[in-house]
Amino acid sequence: MYPERRRRGIGSALLTAAEERFVRLGGRRGDAMVLQRNETAQHAWRAAGYTPEEKWRRWVKPLAD
Repeated sequence: MYPERRRRGIGSALLTAAEERFVRLGGRRGDAMVLQRNETAQHAWRAAGYTPEEKWRRWVKPLAD
């Protein structure tokens, strides 16, 4: 969205803070839903230490039009 603001560590700092808070609240595993075609996001999540779990698929049900 704003390429000129990338690579400054802001996203990494926010993710680290969120993960630390989640752990303090009792969280044990972080999840991220990333579109298969979104290679930029896949790279970012991998760089943050996340790995894909191919055995899982998202199930959805629209509840309203």
